[in-house]
Amino acid sequence: MTSAEANLELPSPNEGVDSSAEQKHGVSDGVHRSVVIQPGTVAPAYLNGAHNDDAAQWSNRPVATLTVLFFVTGAFGIPLLWRNPNFSAWQRVLWSSVVLVYTIALFAVVGMLVLHTLAPAQGN
Repeated sequence: MTSAEANLELPSPNEGVDSSAEQKHGVSDGVHRSVVIQPGTVAPAYLNGAHNDDAAQWSNRPVATLTVLFFVTGAFGIPLLWRNPNFSAWQRVLWSSVVLVYTIALFAVVGMLVLHTLAPAQGN
């Protein structure tokens, strides 16, 4: 028997009750019971449903992962790519390489744009 099952067992109505104390304090014959749930013994509702399927999560869809890779940033997208079960190992290496080249090219273009914009201000 697990501790969770032990907590759900209902005691008998008179278990641990002194009958003289019952009469002395005017406690009625009614039975009052409560259930105590220990922390960690009951799973949250969102873990019990069918929504726990890995393929159904938005972050495990290949299109969502590629969108994050190219439109958000590679720093957030690459860990998402490597945790995604829908990509094989060679696809992960391929997309990681493409994102690396894309990020380097993006930084180079931005750097050249800044230098081109600052050139007239320097008088060149």
